[in-house]
Order: sequence, then C-alpha cells, then structure tokens
Amino acid sequence: MGLHEHMIVSADNCKGCRRCEVACIAAHHGMTMKEAMKCRDQFVSRVQVIKSDDFKITVRCHQCQNAPCCQVCPTGALKQMENGEIVMHNELCVACGMCVASCPYGVMQMDGYGKPDVDGAVRRQVAVRCDMCKEWRAANGKDITACMEACMAGALCMVRPDGSVVRAPQPAKPAKAAKAAE
Repeated sequence: MGLHEHMIVSADNCKGCRRCEVACIAAHHGMTMKEAMKCRDQFVSRVQVIKSDDFKITVRCHQCQNAPCCQVCPTGALKQMENGEIVMHNELCVACGMCVASCPYGVMQMDGYGKPDVDGAVRRQVAVRCDMCKEWRAANGKDITACMEACMAGALCMVRPDGSVVRAPQPAKPAKAAKAAE
C-alpha cells in the first residue's frame, strides 16, 4: 500500500481548547463556527480531544493499514483503497456499529446523515470518522482541513501522499504596545 493523506498530532502543542472539534462539526454540517459551538452537543465531531491532568491530545482516524473497520463492514460501506485510503459510502451504511466496535483508536462514531427533517430530526445514523475534510476542502478551495485551520496552537499537520508535510499558517502575533512616552 502506498502513502495516503493523513494527520499528525503534536501532543506537546495541543492546548485542549476543542476548537478542532467545533470546526469539524461546522465543516461536516455546513455551519459557521458560531453555529457549531451552539449545537456541539447535537452533532459528532470526527476528531476528539482527550484531556487528563498530564496531557492533552486530539485523536482522529489513523487510516490503519488493513483497517479493522473496513474488514468488519458487512455492506462494503467502508472500503480501503489500494493506496490505503479509507473511503466511506454513506448510502451503504446500515449503522450496525461493527466498525465502531472494531476501531483500535475509538474514533469511529455514529452521526446523523442527510438533511434534517422539518422538525430538525436527522434522517438516519451512519458511521463517521475523519475523512480529511475532502468534500469541505473541495467546496471551499482549501488546502488544509477544518481542524487544522481552527487550531491556534499549530498542533495538527497533514502528510500528503508524496510525503510532504503541510502545516496551517499561524496567525500573526499581535504587536506589543509601544511604551508610552515619558
């Protein structure tokens, strides 16, 4: 299997702010960051921040070689391509949860798929995992994922299939206030 696009997390840089989780919800549900923040308990982020007294880290799909989630999927909704990339076909998912149970990193979850009904209820549940924001990036002309863009600490970077590493541009630090004239 060849190299495929994937994320690397620098635990030393992660501040545990959870902006990555909110950005993920926003990107996958067509919301602004503000809207996603207000309803973050109604939707599932495909990345999760784990915090303890000793560390903070973002966990996400590791794009496992011989991915267990793909091996147990009874409908072929999860497929591992020849290059190792894992692709989800939501229309084939029957929400059996076998992929969720088989993920060694605990990052597969169930989330709503499709547009909400009139009363706001989501049509059906499907398994979700980090998909590197492929649709969101294509629709918005972005080179980086939503979580990378939202991470102010620079804890996330992407490895491209050619092995190059992409980091999100960090915001410029505010200029220090000039000393008042005495």
